[in-house]
Amino acid sequence: MELGRVLAAVTGEAAAAADGVERKLFDASGAEAFLAVPFVRLSRQSGERSLVSGQARVLSAAGAPEVTVAVRAVWAETGGWHLESGSDGHVVALEVPPPDEADPRAAVVQVAKAIAESSRNEIAHVRGLRYELERQLAELLAKRRHGTLRPLLAQLVELSTALGRVRDQAQEAVRDGMWIWLWDEDAYRGGNGAAWTTTYRAGLRHCEVIDQQLAEEISRLHSLLSSMSAFAVAQDSEAQDRFNLMAAVVAAGLGLPALILSLYGADSYLPLSSFDHAWRALLPIAVTVGVATTAAVRFLPGLSRGRHYAAALAVAAVLVGILWFAGALAVRG
Repeated sequence: MELGRVLAAVTGEAAAAADGVERKLFDASGAEAFLAVPFVRLSRQSGERSLVSGQARVLSAAGAPEVTVAVRAVWAETGGWHLESGSDGHVVALEVPPPDEADPRAAVVQVAKAIAESSRNEIAHVRGLRYELERQLAELLAKRRHGTLRPLLAQLVELSTALGRVRDQAQEAVRDGMWIWLWDEDAYRGGNGAAWTTTYRAGLRHCEVIDQQLAEEISRLHSLLSSMSAFAVAQDSEAQDRFNLMAAVVAAGLGLPALILSLYGADSYLPLSSFDHAWRALLPIAVTVGVATTAAVRFLPGLSRGRHYAAALAVAAVLVGILWFAGALAVRG
């Protein structure tokens, strides 16, 4: 498929300035027919995708309708989904079937309907973004990946905002009948019996479906945001529990050896000048610290894995090694 003429794109500040002035644009153009429909595109290059929302405006002209896309906002995936600032000069690729109607009004209606249908089909790809974020959330909660919930929360907010902007365009198109009232009030009121009115109604239904589908997506995103907020609070609480538990382990690792030495004394094994004296003095300490750290790991919030127990035993070994090294230094001093 190819477009009748080279696509013109109004981007950034120019697009924002043209917002809500469809009547002025139509009057200034001198065209016989004008329609405007929601425009949304998601690029397919994973990791560097962009989500473009705006309004596609179709004007009748000699030969083929002129299509202008007013880009309202662009969200970029790089570094996490975010609103891209300074999107001036962003070129949007647009493909629509060439009109096969000689009547300029029918041609405009056909092209506008094709763009609306294409935007409706694009919602399925946009829905895939939510599925990806849900999968990332599941992997994060299952601890199959490292990271925090905060970046995912931010991306969900950005995606919800993006879909809200697209839905605004769909609602405007439905409310104003794709602005057909500017040149045919009978068609707007449903009284025009022209052959192309069937195509026009189909294009309007596509705009309605875009509004409905995006309403569902936004609702699901908000529900997911609420759930993730609760998960984030639970994660913070779990982190605090981990810190408290580790602090207790450190206290036990320092306090229990001192308690053992104070209760039973170690004068008969000091100084640690031989291996026999060393293991007799340090074995009770090693066992005590090992039991304390292993018990702490056992009740650590979350799933305890083999590496956690290995780390606990390593802590006990390091502590005993420090005591042994300090005793050796004291003997040499």
